[in-house]
Amino acid sequence: MTATITETKTGWPDRINEAARKLTQGYALVVIIAFAASLAVGLLILAALGVSPWQALSVMINGAFGSRMAIGDTLVFMTPRLMTALAALIAIRCGFYNLGAEGQLQLGAVGAVLPATMLPHSLGLLLLPISLISGAIFGALWGLIPAVLKLWRGANEIIVTLMMNFIGIYFVKYLVEGPLQPAGSNFNMSAKIANAAQLPLLLPGTRLHLGAVIAVVTAALLWFLLYHSTFGIRLRAAGLSPRAARLQGMPLSRLILSSMLISGAIAGVGGAIEVLGVQYRLIEGFSSDFGFDGLAVALLGGLEPLGAVIVALYFGAINSGTIALQSVLSIPSAMAMIMSGLPILFLATIQGFRLVKGRK
Repeated sequence: MTATITETKTGWPDRINEAARKLTQGYALVVIIAFAASLAVGLLILAALGVSPWQALSVMINGAFGSRMAIGDTLVFMTPRLMTALAALIAIRCGFYNLGAEGQLQLGAVGAVLPATMLPHSLGLLLLPISLISGAIFGALWGLIPAVLKLWRGANEIIVTLMMNFIGIYFVKYLVEGPLQPAGSNFNMSAKIANAAQLPLLLPGTRLHLGAVIAVVTAALLWFLLYHSTFGIRLRAAGLSPRAARLQGMPLSRLILSSMLISGAIAGVGGAIEVLGVQYRLIEGFSSDFGFDGLAVALLGGLEPLGAVIVALYFGAINSGTIALQSVLSIPSAMAMIMSGLPILFLATIQGFRLVKGRK
């Protein structure tokens, strides 16, 4: 009997990994098909607008990767989407559907701009880490609220996290129109952050800043946490089968709270990076739906950190490439939204077909 118990204790992580492997088997091919189909349809739309598809493709590739400045812009566009994708996927892997990365990003930006504009400049280089940590704390606390409401009152996390996005957006709007608006200013933005709080640029002549490195390192750390730590094994177990995890004696409530603290902190750092590395101040509408894009990136990436990096890079390239299309060929800026949304549509279609295949 003792031998049987020992085998059970050491064998369940392997069974979880095997179940996860089966769930994601063939997913990479599905995503590749979705991206290829979306690119083909996007080029057909451009052809319908009277633009040569090959010329448009050439302009997009050059606009995304054709120069040092283009690569920098692609990585800058990638960074906030990758951070919100990582925030979403760690919560979802625990079985908690966090749709509130946009609101957590907004609060992270608020948390970063407060010390970056109000603390004395004599702190020097300490301003940058203080601002990043403050953004992480604000995002983590904002992410903790729906987790507490779910565990305490049984509130639906999908509804709560979705609604809290709008609270965060309008809270930023209130701040930049009131308490944080400089005296005598007519613009809905805060004062400029201190120079010492700005993320350093990595490539001269580009907008590429240290935030891109922070995002990729965060993805690597999250991968290590999920697959090479006891906490990650327990977190994935809770997401795959809460009942089985409970029978193993895992503290599900603590796992949910921990995952949402980490999730909110990552999204908060994403907002801090946008303020400290791109805008240099808190601006109303600074986020062009980064949180919702991040959720799509997480799902298209198969809820895997490496997959999220690849898909976020695609989203960054699409945004950078469509800006080049707009400036060179006068293509409407809405093409960026179309090109970003098509993979999601095709992925849902393919997965839906696979689900109903063989049924009446």
